[in-house]
Amino acid sequence: MANTPLKIAIIQSGLKSYEVERVLNFWPGKLSKVISGIIVPTKGEETALAGVLDKKVCEIFPSEQVEVD
Repeated sequence: MANTPLKIAIIQSGLKSYEVERVLNFWPGKLSKVISGIIVPTKGEETALAGVLDKKVCEIFPSEQVEVD
């Protein structure tokens, strides 16, 4: 499942995905895999992403995401 709130936060920040990856020392493509749900970030990575994007962790990583049919 895609993490839409995270993608929206990146767009709103004005940063490119690769810029966020560089700040966080992520390997190229890791952020895309986190957004698409292929990789589950650690709590530390969630906190770091929230800091870079100037958001709260709960805003970009909702604890319960509801899938709509």
